[in-house]
Amino acid sequence: MQATSVDERALAERQDEVVELLGQLLRIDTTNPPGNETKVAEFLAGWFAQHGLEGVIVGEPEHRRSFVLRLEGTRPGPTITLLAHTDVVPAEAENWAVPPFAGEVRDDWVWGRGAADIKNLVAAHAVAVRRLAASGRDFAGTVVYAATADEEEGAVAGARWLTQNRPDLVRCDYLLNEGGGEFLNLPDGRRLYELQTGEKGTAQFKLTVKGEGGHASVPLRHGNAVVDAAGLIRALHDYRPSVSLATVSPEYVELLVDDVEMRRRLLDVTSARGALEELHAGDGLLGRLLEPLYGVTFSPTIVHSSSKAVNVFPQTVELFVDCRMPAGQTEDDVRAEIDAALAGVEGDWSLEWFSVVRGNASATDGPFADAISTVLGRHVPQGCVAATHCVGFTDSNWFRVAFPDIVAYGFGPYLVEDGPTVFDRYHNVDERIHVKDVAFQALFAEELVRELLK
Repeated sequence: MQATSVDERALAERQDEVVELLGQLLRIDTTNPPGNETKVAEFLAGWFAQHGLEGVIVGEPEHRRSFVLRLEGTRPGPTITLLAHTDVVPAEAENWAVPPFAGEVRDDWVWGRGAADIKNLVAAHAVAVRRLAASGRDFAGTVVYAATADEEEGAVAGARWLTQNRPDLVRCDYLLNEGGGEFLNLPDGRRLYELQTGEKGTAQFKLTVKGEGGHASVPLRHGNAVVDAAGLIRALHDYRPSVSLATVSPEYVELLVDDVEMRRRLLDVTSARGALEELHAGDGLLGRLLEPLYGVTFSPTIVHSSSKAVNVFPQTVELFVDCRMPAGQTEDDVRAEIDAALAGVEGDWSLEWFSVVRGNASATDGPFADAISTVLGRHVPQGCVAATHCVGFTDSNWFRVAFPDIVAYGFGPYLVEDGPTVFDRYHNVDERIHVKDVAFQALFAEELVRELLK
């Protein structure tokens, strides 16, 4: 039985337009930093104006602005925002098979930095909104199109700025954003589509390790800040934090894991850690998908030394750690895990938080979830949707903070390529998306608005 029954004619009606638009967006270099997302905002304003639609360019600083457009339906009803960010992570062109900012189409793939993260949704949502307007706006409510700056670092502009400074432009009942929609092929022939209903928070920190200075020609047996920093790195890497099931969806686990006993262990706080270790040993993909959901994670990423000379013992070494914490936890919870991880490790160290954003989540059921399942079911009869949490970060967080009653989901469904294939392209070389996938994302967004705003 085929996994999909998508209307090929409907895809074809959207494919050329969305592929052309995506290519144009990819050719605008919005590497963050510095971003320069205003160039995309200006381009989108012009693109929509050609179709008789007017939006606004807003934000600070001047070179990092966003584009927002409101489309009113013919009847009153709720508001849904279609959100996607316009900045991208850096790309080293010499390592790419295709220039990362050329926006080329080769062998049915659109290549370029941002093709899958997430200018594909910038383009898909734009085409959906244009078609909704052209077909008479026969829906009950309002559609907000928001192409925002500064998601990859999230420090100065974009969704955070909009929700804090111009909530009148983006206040909504529902938010459709990046973060879900990839699928996994299940053994029984079904496709499991991830619906990201929440996300972990960040609790990034710096450990400053102090040691003795001196000439490196004489071995320093004690008080070597570099060696002590290495001990901290190893301890954080080896530590297994306390298990939290707060962000673990039983439905997600039950769909992913065939073995009944393994499922039982994964849903029991006392046995989950051992079960995860076994999954990693026997099935790396399942371990990779599930483990980050079960609690705090520590990933040492950067080491800085006070000395740049190879023959000098540095007096200080700075160790930067990316830490993610489940929704509902705070930095106090994380600090308890850090202290447990580093207990007994030699070294004189101190801790400084530098990026703490608490995780949050939306309800997993209701009209929005139902509409997503309904529309997906039309095109992927063998598809099933399961709620889970994003283990990274998206701009949905800022919307949930600003508008506590909002239902914010990450869902941009794929049709051709499965999740493991897509995952490996995020922030990687040779980023690309199949032309049918971005066309399907445009079709899905358009139909979702019609289903939700009946």
